[in-house]
Amino acid sequence: MEELSDFLKQCILFKDMNYVDIDNFLKVSNFTIKKYLKGNLVVLEDSKCEELGILRKGLLEVQSLYSSGKSLTLNRLKPAEIFGEIILFSKSNIFPSTIKAIEDSEIMFIKKANLMNCLSNCHRFMENFLTLLSDRLFMLNKKIKMLTMENIRQKIGDFLREEYKKQKTLIIKVPLSRQEMAEHMGIQRPSLSRELSRMREEGIIEFDKEFIVVKDLDDLNNL
Repeated sequence: MEELSDFLKQCILFKDMNYVDIDNFLKVSNFTIKKYLKGNLVVLEDSKCEELGILRKGLLEVQSLYSSGKSLTLNRLKPAEIFGEIILFSKSNIFPSTIKAIEDSEIMFIKKANLMNCLSNCHRFMENFLTLLSDRLFMLNKKIKMLTMENIRQKIGDFLREEYKKQKTLIIKVPLSRQEMAEHMGIQRPSLSRELSRMREEGIIEFDKEFIVVKDLDDLNNL
């Protein structure tokens, strides 16, 4: 139980909560912990959401599957990250995407009734939950903005501007792999690589595997 309490302190829902409150939550909660081997499905698209999931170990991938057999990666979940929190309280509590384990994973599931109890009785938990929902809405708006941009260069420019604001430097350490960048922008990886190469040829950027160097901030703002 102590190990589980230490883990939950890393999760946004339990941020700044003391161990006594977390331990009390665990004692009265009807939670389960399930293990999934690499490649196993955790959630199938269109299935009913009845629990909130917190990833304890491993790595999960949120995918949209198409009738052609192709899939689009929408997100990757790392330990202490959560899924199902929005859908669980929706009138139509159906998962819009598939969630798959891409590493051997372990997930803690918490029933809706237990969450309701904690939301009603713990101010800090409720505040953390509202922060989580607000962050999700903010990220969704950013995703929509990215997907509605007209061309790949605009998407790259928007991505670099966001990272520049965070890192405060034109030597940007890229937090994603090229594949993850492409998935984030809703484009194919070869298309991303070609456009990055064109931008380098035009003297707008330089890059290697880990960094993208913006040569001029005005050029970046004009993309």
